[in-house]
Amino acid sequence: MRHVRDPAAFPLKSSEESVDSAMKRDQWERGCIEQRFKRCPPLPTTSVIIVFHNEAWSTLLRTVYSVLYSSPAILLKEIILVDDASTDEYLKDELDNYVKQLQIVQVIRQLERKGLITARLLGASVATGDVLTFLDAHCECFHGWLEPLLSRIAEEPTAVVSPDITTIDLNTFEFSKPIQYGKQHSRVNFIRNLLVYLVNEDRNGVGGTFKRTPTFAGGLFAISKTYFEHIGSYDDQMEIWGGENVEMSFRVWQCGGQLEIIPCSVVGHVFRSKSPHTFPKGTQVISRNQVRLAEVWMDDYKEIFYRRNQQASQMAREKTYGDLSERLELKERLHCKNFTWYLQTIYPEIFIPDLTPAFYGAIRNEGAKRCLDVGENNHGGKPLIMYPCHGMGGNQYFEYTSQRDLRHNIGKQLCLRSKLGPVELGECHYTGKHSRVPENEEWDLTKEHLLINMASKKCLSARGEHPSLVSCNSADPYQLWYFS
Repeated sequence: MRHVRDPAAFPLKSSEESVDSAMKRDQWERGCIEQRFKRCPPLPTTSVIIVFHNEAWSTLLRTVYSVLYSSPAILLKEIILVDDASTDEYLKDELDNYVKQLQIVQVIRQLERKGLITARLLGASVATGDVLTFLDAHCECFHGWLEPLLSRIAEEPTAVVSPDITTIDLNTFEFSKPIQYGKQHSRVNFIRNLLVYLVNEDRNGVGGTFKRTPTFAGGLFAISKTYFEHIGSYDDQMEIWGGENVEMSFRVWQCGGQLEIIPCSVVGHVFRSKSPHTFPKGTQVISRNQVRLAEVWMDDYKEIFYRRNQQASQMAREKTYGDLSERLELKERLHCKNFTWYLQTIYPEIFIPDLTPAFYGAIRNEGAKRCLDVGENNHGGKPLIMYPCHGMGGNQYFEYTSQRDLRHNIGKQLCLRSKLGPVELGECHYTGKHSRVPENEEWDLTKEHLLINMASKKCLSARGEHPSLVSCNSADPYQLWYFS
């Protein structure tokens, strides 16, 4: 077991650190070290809740010892390990006997596999601390991580706060990336097929005590126990895992709270190459969870999500997402604001797709008898392909917008653009905020079903290995395109 070390013990190599980033790191260290926390009244106590399912013994205990070593005893009320029906034998009696020596650590168990959401609710129900701090079972907390979280909640009880997260290498368990003192370590696509990715931007400067964020990842955060209960905890009809973080993000903001990243609180986290979660009822529970949050919190904007996710759209039409009455009653009781308010006030810089685009769906070519397809792992810069039409959306989903650009926006906003040789996707230049569609991304969909690029004045053709631009000819079936 490796003891927790100070962030300063990991200086960046000169080849990895610019003068500017070094100055920011020094500013961050000075700003955080110089912080003073109120002792009268004292900071609130916390219960740290860690859910696990078949977690490796060393990883789980590394997380527990990390919390114990780095947290002031006067603030750490207890560590609650919630076993979500693990099947590994070493996580049963052996773990129970081991944690007895740790005194403030206890294990509680779900005998049936119910998932992260239910397990966290179970942990919260037995917690006795003033603040609930949720951690994943594969973390390492840096010295001084806890006080900034608790201090911010003491100052603003409606704040839901997350630490700044650095990556622990999956294979070596070393810190493989420098701590990102200004923002989260990466961009996260919180709901696949929703509105684009959401990014946590630093809006308070280096060394600021907190920075607001439109959404959070939801794996590591602290919240007043009283406020957790007041704001509706979790939707207990969501199952296993998936979407609960976005549901809480929307709910907290729309109902009067705020989400914040605390730069001086640093926690390492193992980001796995694939999801460790098992889904006894199948992965459709993720879509079901997402439909529940969309139906309650997103108003008419839920249709943007449904256009991109056929499974979710079908669940919404067939109303197979369960009873929403309690969540809708909560929304009314707390006088929560609508989703338009959230988009305009909390995340005004986000690009919002058309609620009713001119055309959307698959684009079938008359001559090729196939559909325009972005191909596998095309995040921009690759030529498109023609592929048998499958009606599943995904790589064949496009929108022809009111701005006359042709977007593939399943994961990020990518636009079809002209170039020499095959056409390709690239990051859209039009964001809706003080920008316009450049001519190489502007297309005229004519009554004759031609797609004319306004920069080249040429038409999109499916003839050849990849779609490309040629001289327009309405008699050529390989230039005729139909949205379905």
